Amino acid sequence: MKSSLFSFLRGYTITNEPKLRTKLYAFGTCVFIASGFWILLVLENNFDYKIRLNIDYMNLPTDKTLTNNLPKQFSIGINAKGYDLVKYYFKNNKLPITVDLSKSNLKVSPKQEKEFDIATSNFMPEIKKYMGDEIDINSITPDTIKLYFSDLLSKKVPIKLNVEIRCRKQYERKGKATISPDSITVSGSREELDSLTYINTVHEEFKEADRTISEMMNIEKKTTGITFYSTDKVFVTIPIEKFTEKTIEIPIKITNLKPKYNIKILPAKATITCMVSIEDYNRATANLFKAEADFKDFTPENNTKVKVALSAFPDYVKTILITPPYVDYIMIK
Repeated sequence: MKSSLFSFLRGYTITNEPKLRTKLYAFGTCVFIASGFWILLVLENNFDYKIRLNIDYMNLPTDKTLTNNLPKQFSIGINAKGYDLVKYYFKNNKLPITVDLSKSNLKVSPKQEKEFDIATSNFMPEIKKYMGDEIDINSITPDTIKLYFSDLLSKKVPIKLNVEIRCRKQYERKGKATISPDSITVSGSREELDSLTYINTVHEEFKEADRTISEMMNIEKKTTGITFYSTDKVFVTIPIEKFTEKTIEIPIKITNLKPKYNIKILPAKATITCMVSIEDYNRATANLFKAEADFKDFTPENNTKVKVALSAFPDYVKTILITPPYVDYIMIK
């Protein structure tokens, strides 16, 4: 029974397929056209809708600093025909609206003279121009924004380098990094400036460094409050050079020995092993190093070795090793 039914349907489909396909195409076309007319009729109607607009502010008072954050978005209640809303939705230029505070009617708050209120309806011309004449604006939220001002003060703040450097084998940092400028002027409220003792550069990492680093680096700006910086970049130079090992032999000087004692130290010389840059290799001479054995606490009964310390060495050498670290002595009568 089942097999005969399937045979019938298969035969019907094959026999009637072109005619059925034509009917389906015609039906689909009618549905599509009808839907299009229905959408056009619907888009002729007016709709109430809420949108969010990004806002930028310009022309704040130059002699004062704003101590609170202004809203970055407004919620706008609009009324427009459907096709105008669709056109706005697909609008390519959705940049923030810039509102000019100098053209706004600032009202002094009854609470204090440095607090001002602005009705957001003052920004209606800018918003209307952005939205277009086809769209009616019914409401703006918030309806009022508050501005809290304090006197604008300035001070110089030093820049602090915030880098992590890993050099290739035999390469080292040489000397101090230079920052230009090494301090910048920051303007803001007294509270903000009092908490600012230095400014970091934005953290950067350098791996396998084998040459001097010279580049512009951004500074870290405060994310809270409102401050103004004289620059947002500094030029940083971090010297990096190839180092090599150098060995120097120097005499060990006896210090703080009481006059009543006469001793001889063994050995009388120390070997200094250090790392020095190729450029400074010939500069690192023996006369720039001083090794001392301190006998301040020496007594004949205290039969211990005396430590050898390096009391002078050039600042451009690294990883200094003294051999021997301790010396013996013998009493001379």
